[in-house]
Amino acid sequence: MSDDVWDAPLAAIPLRATVTVPHLGARTSHANTEVYAPTVADAAVFLAAAAVTTGTVVIRNWDAIAGDPSATPLREALASMGTYVVRSAEGLTCTSRSTSGHLRGIVVDLSGHRDLIAPLLVLTALADDPSELRGLGVHGSYVDRLLAELQGLGALVDWDGETARVFPQPLHGGEWTGAGEPAAAALGAVLALLVPHMRVSGLTLDDASGRRFLDEWHAAMAADEHILPGATRGTVPFYV
Repeated sequence: MSDDVWDAPLAAIPLRATVTVPHLGARTSHANTEVYAPTVADAAVFLAAAAVTTGTVVIRNWDAIAGDPSATPLREALASMGTYVVRSAEGLTCTSRSTSGHLRGIVVDLSGHRDLIAPLLVLTALADDPSELRGLGVHGSYVDRLLAELQGLGALVDWDGETARVFPQPLHGGEWTGAGEPAAAALGAVLALLVPHMRVSGLTLDDASGRRFLDEWHAAMAADEHILPGATRGTVPFYV
C-alpha cells in the first residue's frame, strides 16, 4: 500500500462490528483538541458493509448525526433494500436480513441528499435488481464522475442527467476514487468486500483522517462480534 493507493481487502466473513465513525473530511477545532465529527456519508460506508456481507454493524455515535436531513432517508433506503435497521440507546444497527446476500433494487428521490448519492450508487450496483436514483440533476458533474467509475468496473447504468437507472451485473476489479471526495472514496472499500482486485485512491492515507478510517475498517473486518440489535453494551468504541 502506498500513501495514495490502497489495495482494499475482500471480506472473508460477514462484517459484524461495533464502530464509532471516524470523520473522513473536514475537521473542527475546540481549544487545542481536534474533533472528528461523524457524518451521514461516513456512517453509510460501514452500514453498507453490513448490508453487502450479510453482516451486522452498530454505529455507536448515531445520535450525533440523527438530526441530519439525510439520516432518515439513508435508514429508509437500507430498509427498502432488505436490511433490518433499528435505532436504540446503543446507536443504529444495520443487519442483513438475507443469508444469501440478496439486496433489493430501490426507487428513491435523492433531491437534497448529495451525501447519499455515492453510497446508494454503490449499493444498487451490488444489488440483485434494477434501481432508479432520481433527483440527481443538480449534482450532474459529480454524478457523471461517479458513474464513469462504476461503469469502468463493469456496471450498467442509464443516466439521463436527472435519474440514474442502475442495472446490476457482475463487477470486476479496478480503481475507485469516489470522484476525489474522501467519504465517497471510502466506498471503494465496500466494493472491495465483494469485488476482487479493487484499488482505492482519494483517501489521503498519509494524513490523520485517512489513517483513522483504515484503522477502523481493519478493526471492523476483524471484529466478528456477536451482536443483537440494541444489545451491544460492553463494547468499547475505538474513537470518542
